[in-house]
Amino acid sequence: MTQTINNTENQPFISVTNLGIGYGNRVVQENLNFTVNKNDIFFIVGGSGCGKTTLLKNMIGLIPPAKGEVLYRGQNYYNADEHTQLELLKSWGITFQSGALFSSMSLGENVALPLQLYTDLSEKQIAETVAYKLALVGLAGFEEFYPSELSGGMHKRAGLARAIALDPQLLFFDEPSAGLDPISSLRLDQLILQVCQALDSTVIIVSHELPSILSIGTNSVFLDAQSKTMLDAGDPKLLLHNSKQEKVRQFLSRAEATAQLAEEKTL
Repeated sequence: MTQTINNTENQPFISVTNLGIGYGNRVVQENLNFTVNKNDIFFIVGGSGCGKTTLLKNMIGLIPPAKGEVLYRGQNYYNADEHTQLELLKSWGITFQSGALFSSMSLGENVALPLQLYTDLSEKQIAETVAYKLALVGLAGFEEFYPSELSGGMHKRAGLARAIALDPQLLFFDEPSAGLDPISSLRLDQLILQVCQALDSTVIIVSHELPSILSIGTNSVFLDAQSKTMLDAGDPKLLLHNSKQEKVRQFLSRAEATAQLAEEKTL
């Protein structure tokens, strides 16, 4: 019998319980327990080598957990049948550091691809949707441009336009600001906020960009490479002064100072 996605509103949007992640016999993180609420802008944070991207891969179905589970409104992706897995995947949008656009396709063709694969929209409806999604990320009229013709910031926005083609409930970002200057990074943060509000989406971000964490983050988990587990979880603005973990307070104190410097550069 086909499983269905549980849409009960009185449970966490995502629940991570006793999660262990790694590669073969190598443990990357263990005993991860946190929740993501609907409309959160949730940051996965920690030092280099702590497993941020590995955790993201577990959450988007690329690597099965070593133990524990990730539930999406009560549904375990890895235990679901193929139909339910596909329905979950269609409700997610994923962007990578490089944007991962197809270089041989125009922006319009890149954004249209998910719509052609997973909807029954007519060519006219697809073209209208593509135009709307490109306009939403500030690239109106760029349908005929190719990825090689874009700046780094435009490349990131084009990748976001493709990720939101199917109006996803959940958006995943892997280092979205990587390679951008501080001003472009700030503008991308603002764009993520706008898109999240426009689509009523929940956002999960892997990032080492300290200003972003405090400026747009509403929830977070802090991973530690040394102990191979999480140090704390919650709203980073509250954890800045209230976390019981000194490492977390120190990390966010540096983030606060960096954020202030970024703001001063925009004045």
